[in-house]
Amino acid sequence: MHTDEFKIAIGDLGVKTTQNRGHTPEEIAEMATDKIISISDNADPMVKAQAYAFRDKTKMVITYYVKEGIKNHICTVCNELEKQGHKDLANIIRRL
Repeated sequence: MHTDEFKIAIGDLGVKTTQNRGHTPEEIAEMATDKIISISDNADPMVKAQAYAFRDKTKMVITYYVKEGIKNHICTVCNELEKQGHKDLANIIRRL
């Protein structure tokens, strides 16, 4: 009987949880930035400084667009509720 060797590498896995809430836009941005950008400990100090500045800017941009996405989704939900005659519920959601 012949068997082939099978190997698989998953890489680094991580789990971030919250208790009694969802993740904030800042937490989502941090997770996304961590997936997009990694910085070597052995990098040249000047390159490392640029990489950290780029990472910080990237996190700010992702945070902004996550917040915009949330606002747009809430707007869509509220408009749909109003179309269905639930203006009071739409107003409650807008105030959250």
